[in-house]
Amino acid sequence: MRRRSILVFLWALASGATDVSAGQLRAPGSGQRLPIEMVAPQRLEGLESWLKAAARHTPGEDDEALQEIAAWPNANLKNLWVDANVLSQVIRSQAVRAMIGRPVLTRFSVIGEGQKTSTAVHYTKTQFRRMTVLACAAGGVLVETQCMAMGAGDELDPELRQIAVLARTAKLRGDDNYIMRRGAILHSDVAILAPLSMKAPAETRPTGVGLERFRMEISDGREIDLHQSAVHWEIARMLLDFVVPRGGDRPAPGRDDMVRQWYRATASWMQLREDHDKVHLERARRLFPSDPDLLFLSACQRETYAGAPIQNAVRSAVLPTGIVIDVGSDRAELREAEALFRRALEIKPDYPEARLRYGRVMGLLGKHAEAAAELRRAVADLADRQMLYYAGLFLGAEEEALGNRDTARVAYEQAAELFPLAQSPLLALSQLARRNADRGGALRAMDRLFALEEEERDPHDDPWWSYYVAQARDADDLLEAMRRPYLSEILQ
Repeated sequence: MRRRSILVFLWALASGATDVSAGQLRAPGSGQRLPIEMVAPQRLEGLESWLKAAARHTPGEDDEALQEIAAWPNANLKNLWVDANVLSQVIRSQAVRAMIGRPVLTRFSVIGEGQKTSTAVHYTKTQFRRMTVLACAAGGVLVETQCMAMGAGDELDPELRQIAVLARTAKLRGDDNYIMRRGAILHSDVAILAPLSMKAPAETRPTGVGLERFRMEISDGREIDLHQSAVHWEIARMLLDFVVPRGGDRPAPGRDDMVRQWYRATASWMQLREDHDKVHLERARRLFPSDPDLLFLSACQRETYAGAPIQNAVRSAVLPTGIVIDVGSDRAELREAEALFRRALEIKPDYPEARLRYGRVMGLLGKHAEAAAELRRAVADLADRQMLYYAGLFLGAEEEALGNRDTARVAYEQAAELFPLAQSPLLALSQLARRNADRGGALRAMDRLFALEEEERDPHDDPWWSYYVAQARDADDLLEAMRRPYLSEILQ
C-alpha cells in the first residue's frame, strides 16, 4: 500500500477569525481588532539556541543540531516563527541604529501565510535590546558603528561572536543572508531527514498568526490519519522571504538563485515522497511566476490531485468541524493542470516531459485530437526510456479514442518493447482487442501477461506504478546541488 499525505487547513484560523487572548489592537483606518502577542520573559533564549543550531548544522546531515531542533514542541516552533521573523525585520530595518531612546514596550507586526490580519508582537525594553544584540551578530554588523556604540559584543558568548564572524564573512563576500539561508536549510532538512518530527501533538490553544497546519495521511484511496503538522516548512519559507539578492539593498527573494533552487529542490522532494503541500508551490510561483520547472511541478501536483487515490480519499474523508481539504474535483484539478502545463510550455517550448503530461491531461479532459498531436510531438523529442514508455501508453489511448485501432496497437506494442516485463501495455492490448470483438487477440495479449514469471515481477518492471512521482526523480540531486555551497562556514 502506498502512503500519501495532503496538507489541509483549519479554516477558522486560515480566515483570521480567531482572537488571541493576550490583548487586542485596532488596525489604523479600519477599526478592525488585531491580536496582540506578549512575549514571555525567557522566550528569546530559544531564539539564541536556534541561531547556534542553524550555524552548527551541516546541510544534508542528520546531525546533533538538526536533532535538537527536530525535538522542539510545535508550540516552541510557532514562537520561533514569530521571533525569527522579528529578528529578520530588525536585521533588515537597521533598527540597531535607533536602539537608544526606544520606548519600554516595542511592537512589531507579523502576518502568517494565508492570513489577512497581522499580529502585533510586544517586547519589553530589555527583550528588545537583546533582540538587537542578536541582530548585530546574526546580521554580520557587530563591528559596525551602531553595534560597537551599544557594546553589543560584550553581551555575546563565544559561539554568538563566532556566528557574527561567519555572518560578516558572508556579507563581505556579497551574500548578506547568512542566518536566513542556513535557517531555511536547517528546517527543510528537519522535514526531510527527520520526518517523524513533523507529526505534532494536538494543541489546546492555537496561535494568532495562522500557523495551524494539518496533514491527512491516505492509503489505498482512504484516510488513515489526520494530525497537526509541525511548522518547519513555514519557518523556512518565512526566512527566505527576507533574502536580499547579490547587489540588492532590500529583500527580494524572487531575484535570488538559491531561493529558486530551494523551492525547486524541496517541491521535488515533496512530490517524490508523495507529501503534498499546495501552499509550498503557490508561494514558489508567486516569487518565480515564469520559472518553467516550478510551473511544471505545480501542474504535476494538480494532475496528481485529479487521480483516483486522492479523489477517493477526499470524498470519503470524515473531518472535524473547521477542517477543509483544498482539493477540487477531478475535472477542476485537471483544468488547473492543463493551464499550468500550457504556461510552462509557452515559456519553454522545448520541454518534452511537460508536453507529454500536457497531452495526457488533455486526453483525460476529452480533447483527444489535441492530446494525440501533443503526444506525437513529445515522442519526437523524448530520449528517456521511461518517458517514451509513458508516451506509448498515452498515445495508444488517444489513438484508440480517435478510432485509430492499428495506430493504437503499434503505440502499445512500442511501450511493451521498452519494458518487456510491464503488465500495463499488455492489459491495454487485450482491452483494445476485446473492445473490437477480437477475442483471439485479447487472449493472446493475456497469455503474454501470464507468461511472465511470477517470481520475476517487480513494481519497478512497470513504470506506470511510479508515474505520479517520476517527475521528481532528480529530487536528491537537486537537494545536493542546493546545499553544496553551504557546506563550509559552519559554527564549530
